[in-house]
Amino acid sequence: MRTNIKTVDYLVDVFLDNLNEQETFVPARETARVKGEANVDWTGCADRRCNKAKDKFEMALCKEYCKRDSASEALSKVRGLTGYCNRSANPRSCVKSLRRTADAWSNRITRIDKRIADIKRSKDKYMSQASGR
Repeated sequence: MRTNIKTVDYLVDVFLDNLNEQETFVPARETARVKGEANVDWTGCADRRCNKAKDKFEMALCKEYCKRDSASEALSKVRGLTGYCNRSANPRSCVKSLRRTADAWSNRITRIDKRIADIKRSKDKYMSQASGR
């Protein structure tokens, strides 16, 4: 766990160094980086946590929880990028773009929450049928 935290701290430091070296801030590049990191994070989480799942429902729930965790982290990163818009060529457009991206991440989290609820309902239905109720 500590190596993961050190790795993340290192990546944040590299990210901030890259921002400091750039003359202008390009929100599309930074949001693409956040999206890529989120994809790597949730798949890594699923590899670590979900191998212990007892059944298909637990496996699906585990993966959705990993997706939600990484999407929430990505949302906070995107919101944090707004402070760098004053370095962009068009700050208003930058803020607008980052808000749209943040809204997209919020919508993704909402869809994941709906899938989690659906999986839980399916599991409950299966368990009640299996017990003969």
